[in-house]
Amino acid sequence: MRVLQSEAEAHTEKWGLEAGLWKVWSDKNADGLTKGQQAKQLLARYGSAYLLTSISFAVVSMAACYLAVDAGVDVAALLERIGLNVTSTSETVGTFAIAYAAHKALSPVRFPPTVALTPVVARWLGKEPAAPAAEPGSSGSGGGSE
Repeated sequence: MRVLQSEAEAHTEKWGLEAGLWKVWSDKNADGLTKGQQAKQLLARYGSAYLLTSISFAVVSMAACYLAVDAGVDVAALLERIGLNVTSTSETVGTFAIAYAAHKALSPVRFPPTVALTPVVARWLGKEPAAPAAEPGSSGSGGGSE
């Protein structure tokens, strides 16, 4: 059974950790908790999942960009096609620098899947919201199964 989510958690699951934290700091209703406590709860639940997801995508993106540049893909021409100016200096830098520029240009492409997968990774890591606390010593005789 899923526990009711706060508005900040709902925002986080729909729009990402940054949006959830923004909701905490801009919301007038604190759900009985201070803004700091709400932010701490969001970070405890989604922070590690966000980092794991984001870093994984970044490593794959950087490796793919490096391999593409190393294989001879004309990244400068591709960047010019999307409106990023390429100077003669940027064409004389090394493979890693060109790959890094392409990787940074792809940040908007990595963000939506990171947002979409962060709640999935949080559940996979066991970061589900805790069920209402049972009284100590109770055997959970509510009749339902988990």
